[in-house]
Amino acid sequence: MKANAALQIIFAFFLGLVVVAFVGIAVNTFYPRPEYPNPTTPAAETAYQDASDQWYLITSIILLICATAILAISLFLPEKQGVLSNGLLLGGIFTMLYAVGVSFSAETSYVRLAVMAVALAVTIGIGYLKFVRRRGPAVAAAATSELASGQVGELDARLSAVEHKLDALGRALDG
Repeated sequence: MKANAALQIIFAFFLGLVVVAFVGIAVNTFYPRPEYPNPTTPAAETAYQDASDQWYLITSIILLICATAILAISLFLPEKQGVLSNGLLLGGIFTMLYAVGVSFSAETSYVRLAVMAVALAVTIGIGYLKFVRRRGPAVAAAATSELASGQVGELDARLSAVEHKLDALGRALDG
């Protein structure tokens, strides 16, 4: 692995961590957690638990929205900015994990289920758009350029070698 490629991976991972830290600090700055009651009474404790439950749910929804926005932004960056795109993608994934973790602290199971369903749908959608949709034209273009450049003989030889290996593997598994 080239040193530059390793640095790009490290930078993308670090950017993802910085993004999730920024989002977490921003959410907690503008929507702080309820304060624990100073004179603790049963009524104050119950009110605090209700307020905390509400805070967990709303915070998980806010984090989910932020994660979705970050993931969407990562899709719209050009291919030349792959390191930034991957860093934002990781930041969105980490923020999504943070949202799911916060939703587990809430008591209401239906809202928790809704947060998980949205997180799953967004993750599958972004994964499809990022890795499947973009890959199709690139693979077709690479195959077309190989055919156009006269590398058919090399491709045929490689395919033949793979077929021989698969035949040998099939014989070994049958016997």
